[in-house]
Amino acid sequence: MVNSIVLPVKKVYSLVDSKIVVEIKDEGRSLQGRLIAVDEHLNLHMEETIEYTGDQRGRSLGTVVIRGNNILTISPLI
Repeated sequence: MVNSIVLPVKKVYSLVDSKIVVEIKDEGRSLQGRLIAVDEHLNLHMEETIEYTGDQRGRSLGTVVIRGNNILTISPLI
């Protein structure tokens, strides 16, 4: 029995209340903001969200909910 396997959803749960970057499956867009909540389908609730297209800062979106099947990557903001 292997106890060191970390499931992706558990890793995302550990990022709650921290800044993250979410890459969307759409034209190279990404969102940066603070992760408030996540569910078992990897739907995300984020606050203080800013949209980026490529390297250019876009709109300030505020509070958003992102459906899990629209997400390409989730990573902590360093």
